[in-house]
Amino acid sequence: MKNIEFKAELRNIHLARSICMVVGARALGVLLQTDEYVDVPEGRLKHRVERIEDTGETREDWIWYDRPDRTAARATTWTRLDDRQVAVRWPTLERRVSRTIVKRRELWKFENVRVHLDAVAGLGNYFELEGVVGMGDDPAATRARVGRMLDQFRPALGEPVSGSYADL
Repeated sequence: MKNIEFKAELRNIHLARSICMVVGARALGVLLQTDEYVDVPEGRLKHRVERIEDTGETREDWIWYDRPDRTAARATTWTRLDDRQVAVRWPTLERRVSRTIVKRRELWKFENVRVHLDAVAGLGNYFELEGVVGMGDDPAATRARVGRMLDQFRPALGEPVSGSYADL
């Protein structure tokens, strides 16, 4: 899969929620996520355990992704993997956890863009836009939609963030 992503400090979560409603985003719920990062030769690999706050439903998988570390919106390539796929792709990987990130994520969605309002343990509040470029989607149109949405959210944001939470 491919995404167009942007991340920044979130200075005003109440304003961000209001903006979500004004732009027509739908609230999809709250996710409690624990990401355990494992070093791999290329990109980033994290083992995610995710629980839906309201239902208690749990999902567990691996997510590999690769993206440049820069503050502007950037293209990200990613895939979900199960244990067997991780073993095949990295047969000698020890799966030693290098960093752990725990967060509470409010998930909103507008068209093909996911809005994350994240409270990250020990780091603070952050904002992410993920424009999903699916089959048949125009990457340029998705990038433009992310840019327009970013303009709407700027009053609630602080400094842009170039890397992952694990880098902070």
